[in-house]
Amino acid sequence: MPHLFFDQNEKELFKPEDVKPLLAEPEKHWVEKYSAYETACSWFDAQGLPKSIQSILQTDAILANARLKKAYFEKQTGLEDSKKHPSQTDVLAVIELSSGLGIIGIEGKVREPFGKIISEWNDYSPGKLRRLAGLIDHLGLKRSLSIGSLRYQLFHRTVATLLEAERGKITEAAMIVQSFSPEHVGFEDFQNFASALGIPVAAPGKLSDPMVIRNVRLRLGWTVNTLRSC
Repeated sequence: MPHLFFDQNEKELFKPEDVKPLLAEPEKHWVEKYSAYETACSWFDAQGLPKSIQSILQTDAILANARLKKAYFEKQTGLEDSKKHPSQTDVLAVIELSSGLGIIGIEGKVREPFGKIISEWNDYSPGKLRRLAGLIDHLGLKRSLSIGSLRYQLFHRTVATLLEAERGKITEAAMIVQSFSPEHVGFEDFQNFASALGIPVAAPGKLSDPMVIRNVRLRLGWTVNTLRSC
């Protein structure tokens, strides 16, 4: 059986604890019942696509019956505005489809928010204005759209998924929130972001219809998972 789990440098990962050193702040973020810990446990426990991810992919005609080719934990993706401050995706998965390959960006959450809202994050410094303009342009959003109440993390995580697809010349992609919150904490923020993109997400467990962004067919989705300690 081929190995499935790697860091971004193609080093093989064998157990959830191998993910800990890859975190920005390992001692702070590697905590039971928090997102990094629970997300890693779920993938290593499944030794492939977790059941919730398999289930949501089945709701899309093209992504249904996908098989995991490789999963990269804490994958850093340089955004187009700068080589600094890359977006760090919890799990970046390459999947095999009947039509070729697909890309899935996974954002794990328990009860943590999706970072600051744009109006709080944006201090109007040149770097942040350049970063925000690049994210808006990449997503094809109208400059006149009011985005101040939307969560910044959802912008750069979605663009990172799109960039990984583009750079791999892959046309099928999804950005999926792997939630471990039975109360769906953060789902309203996720819906608001999806609506701004024109990709409404009706309910957890079902992928949105795809939207073509720069030649990539992007879906958004939210899965519900059970907390499980390693």
